[in-house]
Amino acid sequence: MSQRTPSLTLISTDTLPTRHAVVGASDSYRVVIAHRMSDCAAAWRLLEQQSSPAIFQTHDWLACWMETVGKAQNAEPRIALVRDDNARLVMILPLMLRTHMGMPVLHWMAEEDADYHAPLALPDFAQTCTGSMMRDILMRVANQVPDAAALCLSKTASEFAGIRAPLSLMPHAPHPSAAHAITLTGDNFEDFYAAARSKSTRKRDRQRRRQLEKHGPVSFEVADTPMRRHQMIDEILAQKAIWLKARGICDPFAQDGVYAFLHRLVDDQAICKQLHISALTVNGEIMAGNMGYVQNERFYAVIGSVTDGDLARHSPGVLHLHELFKWCFANGVKVFDLTVGDEGYKKEWCDSRLDLIDIHVPLSMGGVALTSIARARGYLKRKVKASPRLFTLATDARRLVNRALGQ
Repeated sequence: MSQRTPSLTLISTDTLPTRHAVVGASDSYRVVIAHRMSDCAAAWRLLEQQSSPAIFQTHDWLACWMETVGKAQNAEPRIALVRDDNARLVMILPLMLRTHMGMPVLHWMAEEDADYHAPLALPDFAQTCTGSMMRDILMRVANQVPDAAALCLSKTASEFAGIRAPLSLMPHAPHPSAAHAITLTGDNFEDFYAAARSKSTRKRDRQRRRQLEKHGPVSFEVADTPMRRHQMIDEILAQKAIWLKARGICDPFAQDGVYAFLHRLVDDQAICKQLHISALTVNGEIMAGNMGYVQNERFYAVIGSVTDGDLARHSPGVLHLHELFKWCFANGVKVFDLTVGDEGYKKEWCDSRLDLIDIHVPLSMGGVALTSIARARGYLKRKVKASPRLFTLATDARRLVNRALGQ
């Protein structure tokens, strides 16, 4: 099959891919597509050391995902390795090919299950990369995956750790949600807490803890054995499922392969060292829990849960968050990443915001329809989230529909 060059515009869908050689600013770069995680494991891990990516872009995390969720979804790795004219690996795009709307589409690996995405890139390459270079590199990727109908990269980070993401140079649309993080300033939790919260708020938090203590000993537990980690994951997911159902939200952790993926992380010898599972308990019963990761002095709080019982009125989730902060100060963590989502409590705490973007590129006639629908869906989500009235109406409608369907 002859090569093709896709049109990389998000505004017009008139111009479809034409077939000719790629010539442009990226002539000094070469792209190779790996079809197996193992084919590029050593190179990937080396680039991790040089680029310090988020946990969601590490080889070991994504390998666990591919072996569980990826297999359940029939996803096929299409990992793009970009080298310069000195054969130096400067960037990896961890992509996969998966059927969507009946067409093969290039997505980020773990598209739904990673909180945000980005390529791994050497800092000097990321800082000097131009829009035309990135466009030509994506052309080369598309040429080597000729059956792809579209390139759909959602929840793409615009930057990470202060370094601009090369893909932010491409035409894009804002993702409906952003990611948020907290800089853990000061030498200890007490000073940080006093600076971050008002005197009245701190008093109310002490009252909440005293109310919980009336029902038994309150403890903070970090699971330190594989058996306890597996148990805590099950309890956190059970609490989360109840919370989601009450709000009419489909449970993403009940999707094919996700349960196996989360438990696989516990058993994987490489990634388990970065896994952090904890809970606030009363009389040994979990009132609030969290599954997260610790990497490069950064704590990723990914899956949080809280009881739906009577003690929920004492805000055990808030108290658990305080305990996590204390653990972070004691263990040298500098950034507490609350990841994607615009919940109110994040805005109360967070001092940094990571804007996420969506990139949709049609590579065929069918891809035009697919990317047009994806862009329209993203636009509607942004409008709904920006309007409290529309958001409330949409939430109520979703709850009614899911209840009618028995979900």
